[in-house]
Formats: sequence, structure tokens, C-alpha cells
Amino acid sequence: MLHSDFIRHIETICSKVEGSPTKLSAYEKVYGGDIHQTYRLATTNVDYFIKVNTTDKAPMFASEAKGLKILSATDSFEIPKVFETGIFNEVSFLLMAFIPSLEDVSNPKLFAENLVKMHQNTQAQFGLDFDNFIGELPQKNTFENNWSDFYTTHRLLPQIALAQQKNLLPAEINRQLEQLLINLPELLPNEQPALLHGDLWNGNYFYNLQGNPVLFDPAIYFGHREMDIAMMHLFGGFDKQIFEIYNSLFPLENNWKERMPLYQLYPLLVHLNLFGESYLPGIQKIVNRF
Repeated sequence: MLHSDFIRHIETICSKVEGSPTKLSAYEKVYGGDIHQTYRLATTNVDYFIKVNTTDKAPMFASEAKGLKILSATDSFEIPKVFETGIFNEVSFLLMAFIPSLEDVSNPKLFAENLVKMHQNTQAQFGLDFDNFIGELPQKNTFENNWSDFYTTHRLLPQIALAQQKNLLPAEINRQLEQLLINLPELLPNEQPALLHGDLWNGNYFYNLQGNPVLFDPAIYFGHREMDIAMMHLFGGFDKQIFEIYNSLFPLENNWKERMPLYQLYPLLVHLNLFGESYLPGIQKIVNRF
């Protein structure tokens, strides 16, 4: 995808970023997930990270750029700086700063403090003033006054409908999900909205060379902060001290551990729709429990 005209276009952007004419001295393909092609670009002075894809993925890049900028404004975690997103010659792209990572490091206290600081950003309603994506699936963020209404209407129901359309949900699980949605308002606490990363699994963070945690690939909205906590537990990869320190600084409602499966239902449904029926047993376990 990095044809010569596209490279020249990116060099023009980099020249504006750096304040003087510059050329790319090197680029290499790096791992960046399953959806986009990702590269590390280098000029004499600056390293960049770019995601590229076909033009139909441009809305994903646009919403990701907005999410990164909103997270950056919280002055909590380090967030990759966004330089530009757009379309050039049938290629959509998102150009960001490249942040080197440090392996085998953990700073649970700083991670917990940053997570608290991010979650303490609030607003009057649940949702967001723009829609975005979870993976490559659309994620509606229409405002709601009540958390259980938002979670039911804009998180669970769209994923259930898509799974039904794909014939991924057996009739008995469908029936159990219908009953669970009826009971949901009695099961979920309704605290004030918190700014969420929205897809906080262990593949969407690392530590930089200074030992500071970095978040990327957000699916942000204002929701219940237990959503991020539950996602962090779902696939593991986070120091358990993070949750102890977090809870000492910004205590969660009683019985938050028992509620986690309810919040893990959303990402499991997303994974069911993206990757298939291997995620069905996890969904079955949750609906059986509740």
C-alpha cells in the first residue's frame, strides 16, 4: 500500500510536523493487529507509526483519532499523538507518533493511578457525541440517562442481533439472553458516567522506555467504569495489584467481582461475531449464572 505517491504525501505531512522539509529514511512493517497494515516510518529526526487500509476503513481511523485525542486530554496515560488521518489515492491512513516499548516491566501503582484519573472524567449522560468501532464492528454511542438502558440498547442488543443474523446463537441461549436483559436493571448499579478506554485488553497497552503505561486502539465512550475493569480481567495480562490499588483510590461498588461476567458478556459477543463459535461457551456460562 505504501506506493511512491503515497510516501510523498506522508513526507509532506511529516515536513509540516517537523517544521522543515524532510524525507522518509526508512520504513518497516510491524505488527499492529488483524485489521490494518501497520508500519514504523523514520525520518532523520522523528519516528512515526502509520496504519493504512482501504478507503472503506477511513471512518475507523477518524473515530480512533478522536478517541486518542480525548484520552490524551485527560493527562492520565501516555497516548500516541495523532498527526493526521485521511484518504490519499484510495488508501486511508492514520499517522501517529511511534512510541518505543519496554519489555518485562510493570508499574501497577502508576497504572492504577492513571486509570483512576481517566475514569474520573465524567459527563451528564452515558454515551458519546460520535459513534465508533469495537474491532471492526460499529459501536453506537447514542446518549442515555440510565446505564442499564445504555448497556442494553447500545451494547448487548446490537451484538445479539448480529449473532442471530449469523446463526451463532442456539435457541436456548437466545431465550436466556432475553430473560437476562429483562433482569439487567436490577443487577447493575447506576453511578455517574466515566470515560472508558472501551477495549482495555492486554494487547492495547504497553510500557514506554520511561516505564510509563501507554494506551492505544481505544473504543471510548462514557459508561460504567466496571466495563474497563471487567475487560482487563477477561483475557488477563494485568498485574492484580492494579485492581487493589485502584479500589483503594476510587472504590468500586460492592459485589463488583460478581458483576464482572455481566460486563464481559459484551466483549464475548463481539468476539463471537468477529471470530466465531469458540466464544459461545463463555457466553453460555454467563447466561446460565444470571
